[in-house]
Amino acid sequence: MPYAVTLPEFTGPLDLLLRLIERAELDITTIALASVADQYLAHVRTLEEVEPRELAEFVSMAARLILIKSRALLPRSPTAPAEAGDEDAGQLVAQLELYRRFKQAAEVLRRWQDQGRSTFVRLAPPPLLPAPAPISYRITDLLHALERRRQLQLPLAQPEPIVLAPRLTVAEVAERIRARLERTAWFDFTDLLSNDPTTEEVIVSFWAMLELLKRRAIVVEQTMLFGPILIGRGTAPIVTEPADEDEL
Repeated sequence: MPYAVTLPEFTGPLDLLLRLIERAELDITTIALASVADQYLAHVRTLEEVEPRELAEFVSMAARLILIKSRALLPRSPTAPAEAGDEDAGQLVAQLELYRRFKQAAEVLRRWQDQGRSTFVRLAPPPLLPAPAPISYRITDLLHALERRRQLQLPLAQPEPIVLAPRLTVAEVAERIRARLERTAWFDFTDLLSNDPTTEEVIVSFWAMLELLKRRAIVVEQTMLFGPILIGRGTAPIVTEPADEDEL
């Protein structure tokens, strides 16, 4: 059934019915519908020059009100099952409630339009979120949870310190060679190295030996391929502190 038809005084049967209920200062209930049924019928009888389709809507509403009023007046057994008329009355009450809400909203918008307002903000508060369920824990449960958490906290491993070995220079190796040749005439090249030499130590020591050999400060002997390298005194002095360290 349409909710809006244009009439000289009322906008559709729902509007007429709502006006009658509000005029009597009644709540929208089935009892209120029965109370204003006679007034509604009286107004329908005064309608003139109304299109048949629009008049049929008012007459249909009148028939529903007559049924509601008759059920309100006639006694009924408490154990009698609900009938279709009761459901129809409930639907009509719901329609009136919805119609009234839209009508009130339309009235507010009309007032704002008369005030020259072109934008409208939402006035309804945001929906409330459901409250979290209450937590029911005993104090012993919390203590046990804290104890388990404490046991899981492992101490942080201390980082191992990184020890940087001092950088070996050619001049330092040359000084080692000079000191050994002061004590002995010959010695093995491996005597210059530590017990666990690094690649850098081997390279720098071999480089220092070649530089001193080139300057004739030492002599080198190796009797067989990949055999021991023996270092002895040369004819030139061993200079361990040159003006430019890159030269040694």
